[in-house]
Amino acid sequence: MHTTVRRGLLARVVIPMTAASLLVACGSDDRGSSADGAGAAELAGVTAEQLKGTTIKLARFFGDCENTTTGVTDVSKATTECETIQILTNAFNAENQYDITVERLGGAEWNTYYDALNAAYAGGNAPDVAVMHGSSVADYAKRNLLLRLDDQLSVTKADIDDAAPAARQAVTYENGTYGLPFDIHAALVHVNVDLFTRAGLVDAQGNPTLPKSPEEFLAQAEQVSAKTGKKYFGTARVKDGLGVHMWRSLVEQQGASILSEDGTKANVDTPQARTALDFMGKVFNGRYADPDQTYDAAQQAFLKGETAMLMNGTWVVDQYTKEAPFTYRVADFPTLYGKPAIWGDSHMWVIPRQKQPDPVRQRAALEFATYLYEHSGDWAIHTGHLAARTSVLNSPEYQKAPQRANYVATGTTNANPVPPVSSWKAVNDALIAQIDSIWFQGTSPDAALAEANRQIDTLLAK
Repeated sequence: MHTTVRRGLLARVVIPMTAASLLVACGSDDRGSSADGAGAAELAGVTAEQLKGTTIKLARFFGDCENTTTGVTDVSKATTECETIQILTNAFNAENQYDITVERLGGAEWNTYYDALNAAYAGGNAPDVAVMHGSSVADYAKRNLLLRLDDQLSVTKADIDDAAPAARQAVTYENGTYGLPFDIHAALVHVNVDLFTRAGLVDAQGNPTLPKSPEEFLAQAEQVSAKTGKKYFGTARVKDGLGVHMWRSLVEQQGASILSEDGTKANVDTPQARTALDFMGKVFNGRYADPDQTYDAAQQAFLKGETAMLMNGTWVVDQYTKEAPFTYRVADFPTLYGKPAIWGDSHMWVIPRQKQPDPVRQRAALEFATYLYEHSGDWAIHTGHLAARTSVLNSPEYQKAPQRANYVATGTTNANPVPPVSSWKAVNDALIAQIDSIWFQGTSPDAALAEANRQIDTLLAK
C-alpha cells in the first residue's frame, strides 16, 4: 500500500555516500555568481512571450498513477498521494497563463529517488523542480546544489511568511530560503475509541481522554489491560525509526535536545534521555505494548482492534478513517512532560542549480513551485498530511475535512523538525543503532548513550 511506502521513506531517507560523493556544485561557491541562477530582477524581466510553451522537468516520488489520472484536473477526485500530486500537476498544465508544461522524469519510488536525483546532478541533467524532505535540505544546500530563493519569491508573490513555523524552518538553511514547503508530516496518536470507552477513558461526550503525564499514561495502560485484555499502546520499533522518534520527542518534551543549540556537538547522554528510556521501558513491557513490532505488524494490530492507541503518522489518517472497523479518532501526540513536542519532517519543492542556468526555465519552475505551495491545502486534505501554511491550517475548509481539526496543534506548534545539519542522515542512523542496541541487544543505556555521543560528535566534525 502507498502508506507502507511512505513509512519507509520517513523512517530513514537514504542518500548513499558513493553517489553523493560524485556531486559537485554546479558553479562556484560565491552566492552572487551567475551559476546561482537568475536574480529577482532578471526573473521579473522574463516576458510572457518568453515563457509561452516552456516545458520543465519535475522529479518526484509518491508513486505512479497515470492510469487513473490522465486528463483529470479536479483534485477532489484524488484518493491517494500519487493521484493528488499528479492531478495538481495536470491542473497547473491546463490552467497556467503561460502554457507552461510540467513533465515528470521517470522513477517515482522513495527508495531509489535520491539515488536518481544524485545521478542526474552528477550527469549535468538536474531537474528544473524537485521534491525534497526538510531533513535533506541542509545536505544539498551546503553542497551548493539548490537555488537560494529569498529574493526570487517576490516575483511570483509566494507568501513565505504564511508558512507554518515547522514548514518555514524546514526550507531554511543558514538563514537562506531553499524551497517552498508543501506539507508537514509528523507522528500522531490514532485511537480506538471503542476500546477507550470499554476501559472508561472517555469524557461525557464520548471523546477519548488522553494522558497528560507519564504517570497517567501508565495508569491508563493498566486500566485498558485490566478491563479489555488489549494492548494500550503500539508503534513500530523493529526495522523502523518510529520508536526512536518517540524517544527523541520525549527528550524534547523535557526541554532538552540531542544536539547542541548550534548543531555542532552531540547532546545525547543526558538525564532527559535516560528518563525517556526508562518510561518507554515501562510502556513496552509486553503487557501494555508489544516491544517487537514492525510497521506492518503494529498497524495491523491496531486495525484489528488489538491496540487502543497507535503512534503513527499523518500519512495514514485518511486510510484509517476509511478502513478502521471501530470508532476511530486521531489526536496530537500527548504532551507527557512540560513542552509540546513530536517528531516531524516535511515535503517541499526545490529548484536545483543548473550547469547552464536558463532564466526562462527557472521562472517557469518557480511558477510551478508557487502553484503547489498555494495548493498545499488541497494536498493536505486529500492525503492526511498537515498543510504547510498557517492560513490553511486555521481555515474552516481545512478543519472541516475528516479528523483535521483534531491535530491542528501538531502543525502550528508541536511538530519539531529534524535539526538542520548536513550530516543528519548519518547522525540519525547512528542514533537509531545505539537506541536499538539498548532495546534489542541488551546494551546498557550508559554505554549506548556514550557511544552515540562519540559517533555523532565525529560525524558533526567532518
